[in-house]
Amino acid sequence: MKIFFYIMLFCILSHGSLDAQVLITGTVLDRDGQSLPGANVSIKGSYDGASADTAGCFRFKTTAIGKQILIVSYVGYKTVEMEMDLSLPPAPVQITLDWQPGEIKSVVVTAGAFETGDLKRPIVLKPMDIATTPSALGDIYGALTTLPGTQVVGEEGGLYVRGGEGYETRTYIDGMQVHKPFLSKMPDIPTRSRFSPILFRGTVFSTGGYTAEYGQALSSVVNLNTVGLVDQTETSVMLMSVGMTGSHSQRWDKGSFSGSLQYLNMMPYNSIFKQNMSWEKDPVQTDGTFLLRQQHGKYGILKVFGSFSLSKSALNYSFNGDTTGASLIGLRNNNYYINAVYSDALANQWKIKTGFSGTYDYSGTGIDKDRLEETVRGIHHRMTFTKDWGDFITLKIGEEAAWYSYERDYFTADQEQGYSTDLKEGDFAVYAEPEISLNDNMVLRTGLRAEYASRQESASLMPRLSLAYRVGDYSQVSMAYGLFRQRPESQFLINNKSLETEKATHFILNYQYEIENRIFRVELYRKWYDNLVKFTSEYNPDPSTYSNDGKGYAQGIDIFWRDSKTIRDLDYWISYSFIDSKRNYKNFSRQLQPSFLSTHTFSAVMKYFYRKANTYAGLTYVYASPKTGYNPFFEVSSGDQTKAYNDLSVNVVIIRAFLKKYCAILLNVNNLLGFNNEYGFNYSSIPDAAGNYTPYPIKPQSKRFFMAGAIFNL
Repeated sequence: MKIFFYIMLFCILSHGSLDAQVLITGTVLDRDGQSLPGANVSIKGSYDGASADTAGCFRFKTTAIGKQILIVSYVGYKTVEMEMDLSLPPAPVQITLDWQPGEIKSVVVTAGAFETGDLKRPIVLKPMDIATTPSALGDIYGALTTLPGTQVVGEEGGLYVRGGEGYETRTYIDGMQVHKPFLSKMPDIPTRSRFSPILFRGTVFSTGGYTAEYGQALSSVVNLNTVGLVDQTETSVMLMSVGMTGSHSQRWDKGSFSGSLQYLNMMPYNSIFKQNMSWEKDPVQTDGTFLLRQQHGKYGILKVFGSFSLSKSALNYSFNGDTTGASLIGLRNNNYYINAVYSDALANQWKIKTGFSGTYDYSGTGIDKDRLEETVRGIHHRMTFTKDWGDFITLKIGEEAAWYSYERDYFTADQEQGYSTDLKEGDFAVYAEPEISLNDNMVLRTGLRAEYASRQESASLMPRLSLAYRVGDYSQVSMAYGLFRQRPESQFLINNKSLETEKATHFILNYQYEIENRIFRVELYRKWYDNLVKFTSEYNPDPSTYSNDGKGYAQGIDIFWRDSKTIRDLDYWISYSFIDSKRNYKNFSRQLQPSFLSTHTFSAVMKYFYRKANTYAGLTYVYASPKTGYNPFFEVSSGDQTKAYNDLSVNVVIIRAFLKKYCAILLNVNNLLGFNNEYGFNYSSIPDAAGNYTPYPIKPQSKRFFMAGAIFNL
């Protein structure tokens, strides 16, 4: 629930303070007089700046004085530098950018849901997109599921992309790995991200074919880019029915610090609104974050990000709804994460970015009298160098190293005996990736990644290739191909440490058209899976029951349309995905469509800002076709079909002045119409009189979710 604090905090911070400051305003246009939404504008040698809005207009405050250099840049265009005298309040400026020779004109939708151009293939969500998408409830991954290529997996959460399971998506913060990006979860209850969107200036989501810089991810990469220096010193407090949160930001000459603390308790909410789950101890959570930013020299900056999360809960769980035979499941989770990244300019126009991250996660689970303890430790280091040779070649080279350990301790009360196992992994990789402008209409990016795995004492090479061609002033076609590897999940490796890395091959064709803040994109893809883990029983400790004999494929089409131009202050996007995917892996007896997949998914997101009332209103509709569940006690089964998934969610954020600052009020309702959704099935382990194993639908913990709260900027 912590995300509701950040939803409203973002709305407040996006309006800023009422205090008077030096203001720089202007417009960015191309040589044809068209606005360039998303253009970056900043003061040289500082981190004061902004991005142009849908009309190409920008405005930002700065503490700089005297003569300064204003830098204006936009992907696919030449960067412009112009001198400004800030001794007096500056007049609005108009900057015209020319196309960059040898580069394809980029495509950018400034509201942030989508950004692609040249060979850049990611989808980008800005904090406001995430904070104001009703169905997401402020969760980064929840917002990403409204984009094409993703699946609604309500009993698990996480991010399932183009036929891949949740573990096939890797999360990074400023390019540094996060080993446990999701909160620990109870059975059949979805998990959420540990991190709030307000902490990040953008969320880069790659649905496949990503660059050689990233490895150990079969399907998808999410890179969260943290914010820079805060604009000013301020304090905010939020009061809500599930707890309270406080945050403070401190700004000094060349640095800033932001921190937040939060306490949440779901008991008041669960006592008012009926839950389908029987909570023995309602979820309680204490967490905090901090961000330190410090400039070094003219171009260097150090970013340090840290977080902790402590949570407890207990649940009387029964998969068939019979609480008389329920098991008492208790969960305690402690998570700590730290990330430090330094970037700077070197001699001969080289740039460097280096950093490390560290993760510690402990989960203790009690199942009646049995106990399971799991501990994860991870360290990640990366160093990347980039250089531009003229206007036609950009080279990126780098290395990364990672160490990972997983420990599992299990105590069974019946046997009064404990079992302990552990797993240690070490990986090292180097990568090189040149990007070459072949002519004014075509760009080629080739990449090669080499990895060494210490556990297997083996090395592997993974080529990557991308090509983009501009077919018109507002359209382009592109393709991507690559090989990807990822170590199997820890619960399998811990039983058979000889398992090899799983493999996937991606091939993608893309067409995109953009004009005046309207964007249309259609993408065809095919994925081949190999070396997937198979087993006779997931919890069998016999190594011989595990192998890498699994295979599969995924293919489909994704369609995306976004329009923030036609109607003033209305922004909406529509996504549709079709997927055909089958796998023979895990305990499958033959090739089947995985039970987490819906063949068809559709989502529509609409957001409107009512200026007179200073109010945001949002609506999200999501549809997913029925899924298929397979009875594990029958080797050959046609499967059971869930109901189709439907969700209509709405929210309203009202901004008001309060003591010369701002306060905000949020109202959010998920599944407004009360659809009886089903996520999948659990099956009885004992047959009935007719020899059938009864399927029990997995349902949400409540039909609807309501949230109301208020935040005050002090």
